[in-house]
Amino acid sequence: MGVSLAREAPKSHAVEDGILRYLSASQLRRFALCERAWFFAKVLRLPERPSKARDVGTATHAQLEHYLRTGADVLGPVAAAGKHLLPEPGPDLLVEEHFGEPSPLFADGVPLTGFIDLVNPRHLAQGVLRITDHKTTSSIARYAATPEQLASAAHDAGIQMVGYGYWAVLAAERFPGLKRLELEHLYFQTRGARESRSVVATVSAEHVREEWRARIDPMARHMRDVARATSPNQVKPNWGACQKYGGCPFQTQCLNTQSQGKPPMSLVNRLTKSATSTAPTPTAPEQELAAVLPPDAPKSDPALASAPASDEAPRRKRRTKAEMEAAHGLSLFVDCVPNCPAEPLASYVGRKVAKIEQECGVVDIRVAPNDSPLAYGKWKGVLAATIRAEPPEPGTYAALGVAGSELMQVAVEALEPLCGAGHFVRGVR
Repeated sequence: MGVSLAREAPKSHAVEDGILRYLSASQLRRFALCERAWFFAKVLRLPERPSKARDVGTATHAQLEHYLRTGADVLGPVAAAGKHLLPEPGPDLLVEEHFGEPSPLFADGVPLTGFIDLVNPRHLAQGVLRITDHKTTSSIARYAATPEQLASAAHDAGIQMVGYGYWAVLAAERFPGLKRLELEHLYFQTRGARESRSVVATVSAEHVREEWRARIDPMARHMRDVARATSPNQVKPNWGACQKYGGCPFQTQCLNTQSQGKPPMSLVNRLTKSATSTAPTPTAPEQELAAVLPPDAPKSDPALASAPASDEAPRRKRRTKAEMEAAHGLSLFVDCVPNCPAEPLASYVGRKVAKIEQECGVVDIRVAPNDSPLAYGKWKGVLAATIRAEPPEPGTYAALGVAGSELMQVAVEALEPLCGAGHFVRGVR
């Protein structure tokens, strides 16, 4: 969960009138992580909430920049832990190096802009150039990238470093004789023991060229298409990325995204309409209920349907809360925070939604095409049935922002019966 502060040069907006004007390494990384998050940030230009981790990263980067430029030791505790891994300050180091105007680096014809933390040309006589990106992270052991990841544009960390390497290759007049690139992440741990680590991938100039053309050019081509979207509903989300890097700043907007135009008929209205229809088809009620009942629900018996009502009619045996608690071991806190560690329910819900979207071939289950089994609000029943069939692992979960999210509302209603006595808590609003 490293924080990188690769900056973009101040200029016009990255996307204007649906046209992708320029890119940056951070844009590419965000898009690869979640297309809809990039859409919120660069197309809709929604503001991002402040982050304590980002503030720590900003301060650490400023100290490192000042030290490498001037030699003045202004390093705080976090940065000082990695001082022995830094090169000796000197005017030959390129610190916070700008891509240049015009930039030599393009992705599918779109120019890239930005700054590189450190370019060290001290071994260029041997054909080697080291490019370093400083990273602050809460846990080096948990979040540090591997050399293989730094060398591959298929990985989040590699997108940035391969891009920096290819920039250097294209600026051949500045780095004559360049043959090999040392792509380095220099990590500084912000929690616990003050630690640092250097991770380096050594690659050829041809390698970064091939990686860029094979992986980044097609990504930029797809970004052009996404930039023309007029609604978040038209952009694919990655529900598995909601909690990465401290949590997506656009979770609330993403969960609250609704279809344009006439809203889908609610599940209650559909069932009511089905029951009161003057000429229903024989299978209509069964079709409606099949979408909302759990997989273990009893099947209707035509013979019983025609039998006279009786006070002694058999009923399905209800499980006690103690039985359900023993079976599922779930504790759910809705719009409130427990005084013990809890997993965000949004992550689990996101995985189930992604599974349904993949199986049904839709971008967003809430705005499925009319010919989809999820259309007209049926996604609610499908999601509820999926959750009942595959509940979360036993543990404590927190569901926040439920009032503004239909996805979370459906999930909470489906999970409430699975929580034991005293293990379902709803916050008071």
